[in-house]
Amino acid sequence: MIGKAKSISHTVKAVNYAMKKLGAKEISRNKVAGETPREIATEFRIFQNLNSKCEKNTFSMVLSPSIPDGDKLSNADFAKLAEDFLKRMKLDDHQFISFLHIDEKHKHLHIYVNRIDFDGKAYKDHFISKKAQRIAESVAKEWGFTTAKEIQQQKEQRLGNYVKEAHQRVLTVMPRDINDYTQLMEQYGIQTHRRIASDGKVVGLKFQIGEETIKGSSVGREFSAVNLQKQILKNFEAMYYAEQERHKRQRIIPTKKPRMRF
Repeated sequence: MIGKAKSISHTVKAVNYAMKKLGAKEISRNKVAGETPREIATEFRIFQNLNSKCEKNTFSMVLSPSIPDGDKLSNADFAKLAEDFLKRMKLDDHQFISFLHIDEKHKHLHIYVNRIDFDGKAYKDHFISKKAQRIAESVAKEWGFTTAKEIQQQKEQRLGNYVKEAHQRVLTVMPRDINDYTQLMEQYGIQTHRRIASDGKVVGLKFQIGEETIKGSSVGREFSAVNLQKQILKNFEAMYYAEQERHKRQRIIPTKKPRMRF
């Protein structure tokens, strides 16, 4: 499960997005009575006005289980999931509201929490994104979910295998350099993004398949910018000379004209 969090100032806009999304369902709320995004934001603002120094005074959070894990959960389960997560974040006593979204069978929660408590104290947002992910990891392990680390590993394995398969096919066409290689990889739906240094050398690679990306080094050591370019050159030279040798062997050497005997 992936957990994300950031502090925002546009509460009305954020809640409006979550509430009006096609198929969105409200899952849980705490100490909030409003029905519209503006009413909810107004209730948040009652306590936010107690702390005028805090500008980004609402937390926008996302809890995203893997598709198989999300499919197992009922709306009541998602409510418990949000409650467990917020309790571990020590935000369960703050005002909050959560909504369930389903994008292409992928269920995930959007949670909006008043960063200001009932005494006007602001919850610290230093490294809030990392904290949310760490807490989400602990929740995932306890609930028996696939963790974010495991999801990332599965993604890298899936994308990496596809890149490797296309790579092997591309090498048989003998690309001369990284530019040729990039064009040939596009035939397999793979965009190769190159990071180029000031001296013109390619120093970083990233492969994109659809909306997903993977670093070259995550595919394998041989897919780092330096190693891949060496591999392309070595492959071109080896196949070029092998092709030359094959042509030599196929040449027909004329035989000597036979001597006539009488």
